[in-house]
Amino acid sequence: MTPETTTQSPIERWLLLLSVGLAAIAFDRLFWGHDLGLNLLLFIILVALLLLQRYTWKGLSITARMVLGGALLAGAMVYVQHSVIAMVMAMLALAVGAALAQEPRLRSLFFAGVHSMANAVMVPFGLLRQIDDVALSRGAPRTGWRWVRMGLLPLLLVLLFTQLYRAGNPKFDHLTAGFMDGLWEIFGDLLEGIFTPHTFFFLFALGTCAALLLRFASGMVAQLEGSWTDALVRTRLRRPHWMAPRAMDPLERERRMGVMLLVAVNALLLVVNVIDINWVWFGFEVPEGFSLKQFVHEGTWLLIISILLSMLLIMYLFRGNQNFYSRNIWLKRLAMLWLVQNFILGISVFLRNYHYISFHGLAYKRIGVIVFLALVLIGLITLYLKVRDRKSLFYMARVNGWAAFAVLIGLTTVDWDSTIVRYNLAHWNKGEIDIDNYLSMGDKVLPLLYANLDVVEMQMERHRMNTVRWVDHLEPSTFRRELDAKRDRFTARYETSHWQEHNLADRRTMHALEAMGPRTGK
Repeated sequence: MTPETTTQSPIERWLLLLSVGLAAIAFDRLFWGHDLGLNLLLFIILVALLLLQRYTWKGLSITARMVLGGALLAGAMVYVQHSVIAMVMAMLALAVGAALAQEPRLRSLFFAGVHSMANAVMVPFGLLRQIDDVALSRGAPRTGWRWVRMGLLPLLLVLLFTQLYRAGNPKFDHLTAGFMDGLWEIFGDLLEGIFTPHTFFFLFALGTCAALLLRFASGMVAQLEGSWTDALVRTRLRRPHWMAPRAMDPLERERRMGVMLLVAVNALLLVVNVIDINWVWFGFEVPEGFSLKQFVHEGTWLLIISILLSMLLIMYLFRGNQNFYSRNIWLKRLAMLWLVQNFILGISVFLRNYHYISFHGLAYKRIGVIVFLALVLIGLITLYLKVRDRKSLFYMARVNGWAAFAVLIGLTTVDWDSTIVRYNLAHWNKGEIDIDNYLSMGDKVLPLLYANLDVVEMQMERHRMNTVRWVDHLEPSTFRRELDAKRDRFTARYETSHWQEHNLADRRTMHALEAMGPRTGK
């Protein structure tokens, strides 16, 4: 039993169980048999209100308020934009925000996620304990509940071992076959009627709501995180006085090795950066026969891997008392110089991706590279601060976790499907746009494509003039037929959708298609 439950009165425990039950009923009503839409936003609001009612605004830590606010924003974007990233971030932020509400001592998103998972694992045991405590505190019913609790588990175990023995011993199986088969025949229909898919979904809803609203996990995760600090603490290791002194201190050997290594790699990276600045930064042009795809796809990821390896090396060199070594001034300077050079290299990688987009258009993977690179550059800045100010790895993990959360929540506010299609339709290099990708986008781009079918046909014409043809859709009639099929699937889904699945993106798309009339073939 957690300290939180030991201080609760029986009435408070009843109210908590009642709130979980009502939330589970709402979960079932909102999500059973329905796609995500308005229902996710309503559920996030319900959970946030229940957490606020239980812990109060002052009782919620600043981190809990921030993450729950992010969950509400992402939930609103599910309703407005109806994007996959908004759905994923809304659910993750809600789980982490509930964990931060339950354990206000947590400071990092990583440990909050661990607490959330631990709490979810403990739900079955915690719920049974809560029900047990409530039942035993109600006077007269307690005797009956004790008999149920005492008799149910032995009965289930007897049935389990009976089945195991029947499977392992043919004669025992023959001896008990009549009784057991009759028993299953009597209860089979009953169990089949009780344990339906909807029943299991409601049990899932009950477990989910219990994990969000009740705390079952111990404070072990918070205690573990509490042992980590942002600032490094020096640990002195002294040799016994009776041992002979070492020929060279290990820190000094490591410092010399690090200085030699950083001098060499700084020189190498300086050459790479000078080449990239002269080649990629100013007046970049695609030479005849030059593989821009290899230049970006393979070159970009290799350079990103080199940046990540550089970060790991710096974290290794400054992992302990080397941070406090009085003679490490040049090691720190060389390390910070290398981090600055890696930041410049990161800008070069960004420009490679920019040139690729300016030549081939936008795509989700290219946007993903930009987002990942931005997080890597933030990591370089925090690593620079770690070396300069003697910060810990926990500091880096905490700050970068919050940076990733802010970036991903920000991504939910943009309609990326429409942004990509608009950019590619207006792109100057019509023979290098991925036409096939138009049909793989979400339904919200249908009005854009119908309004710009002439542009798509021009892009097809340019593709047919290419020496190497790498798209499948080169005939306008085929493209139009598949686009109409995509529209028909959307309209059928929209017309049969329930209020729980409602979202503004589908509504805007449907109204735009209706306004276009004959242009959509309807």
